[in-house]
Amino acid sequence: MRIVIIEDDPHLGKLLDECLHHLGHEKVQLCVSGREARLAMEQETFDCAFIDLKLPDINGLELLEEFKRRDPRLPVVMMSGFPTMHATIEAMQKGASDFLTKPFTMQNVVLALERITKERTLLMENLGLLMECEARKELQLVNLELEEKIREQFKLFEISTEIDEARSSEDLYPCIVRLASGLGSIVKAGFFVLPRGQRSIVRMAEHGPGVNGSSPSIFSIPDDSLRKVFLDDAGHFFLPRHKVEAYSPLPGDFAVEGSALSCWPVRIRGELFGFLAACHNGGNSSLPPTDMKLLDFLVKKSALAIENMALYESLIANFYGILRSLVNALEAKDPYTGKHSERVTRYAISIGRKMGLSGTQVESLNTICHLHDIGKIGIRDNILNKTGALTVEEYELIKQHPVIGETIVAELGLSAEERAIIRYHHERWNGEGYPDGLSRDEIPLLARIVAVADAFDAMTTKRAYREGMSRSEAVLELQRHSGTQFDPAVIDAFLETIRTKA
Repeated sequence: MRIVIIEDDPHLGKLLDECLHHLGHEKVQLCVSGREARLAMEQETFDCAFIDLKLPDINGLELLEEFKRRDPRLPVVMMSGFPTMHATIEAMQKGASDFLTKPFTMQNVVLALERITKERTLLMENLGLLMECEARKELQLVNLELEEKIREQFKLFEISTEIDEARSSEDLYPCIVRLASGLGSIVKAGFFVLPRGQRSIVRMAEHGPGVNGSSPSIFSIPDDSLRKVFLDDAGHFFLPRHKVEAYSPLPGDFAVEGSALSCWPVRIRGELFGFLAACHNGGNSSLPPTDMKLLDFLVKKSALAIENMALYESLIANFYGILRSLVNALEAKDPYTGKHSERVTRYAISIGRKMGLSGTQVESLNTICHLHDIGKIGIRDNILNKTGALTVEEYELIKQHPVIGETIVAELGLSAEERAIIRYHHERWNGEGYPDGLSRDEIPLLARIVAVADAFDAMTTKRAYREGMSRSEAVLELQRHSGTQFDPAVIDAFLETIRTKA
């Protein structure tokens, strides 16, 4: 076959050229722009074209239309590294024979050429009007199958992407059941963990009608039959509607009236961890093949993600433990500041709750406040523990500890709000703080809260060079600097917590 490739990436174009030559197609012409492609079409007739969706001088879909106007029988394969469902279907509607997603394999090219050969044979063998009409019907069926395959590929891509984007177990399980219940025939999905040696199951997440929230909950079961079913059968099990109504192995509120039930075991390193359950339409019929394939992929992807998440969270927990040990060691060197981070954390959490922060924000304070001074491990002990006044140079070094701290925790995967606690807890409301001279609302709220908690504990703690203030004296000092050094709203909230405890 005489084939033209229109691809502006010379490396990819050369690879496709070599692939086609390897498959026995010697007459291959490579173009890097729409202009070159037009000239090639004017000078020669081709049997097939591969067109990149994004070219430097023309949209690939426009070039597809031009090629089809010149030769309606010309098979065209569109290519893209970032295809959208809209662009893919539009290409099919404009007459594309196939769609390749970059990077593609030689097998993808072989399958595309096989489909093109079939399409071209149909068109060439039926020159008469009636026969050509029949051929078009065949072609429509091929295109329908292709569109279905494209939708399936997009769903696989969606599953893979969304699970990869889950950053914690709290995000992962709801994501899994939401993806499962998004398949056409499934009306409800739940993820259950089977603790080894216990007559109970843990519902980690659920999605579907009648579900209000997705908090984990534990249920007792009469025996270990569920585990035995999965251990005896390597695949999933299916219960038709009448059996679900007679006996459901899951909590009574999970089943959906009139629906069948299917469950897929989730194994981690060969060991049964839990299962994904789905209520689906069909009554006495199992799931359609496409849904079966997608759910099988979802279960395998989920098992890998759960294992990786557990390893990651274990590593992060260990790293936090190491950093907190470093902070404790740092504070232990100075008997006057021992347990400073713990006290700052308590004060900050009290302020945060009084200000109505979300549970996530309060948890961020609980985790990060312990590390707010971690950057001081990068400052020499003789400066940190100096009993006399600091020189200008020494004070400038001390002012670097928030930046050093942010660098230390950079690989922990913290949110921007959490990193801000470490970097900005010495910024001032009037813009005269450090390290960046932020002011007012430029300073993230959690950092403003920690600034007050940090200052209060520093003032009430005895130091080598001064006695600590009384709590009432420290409160007066905070009030005096409200609106200059500190956020007035944070000061008000802190004073409320002090009064409440008093």
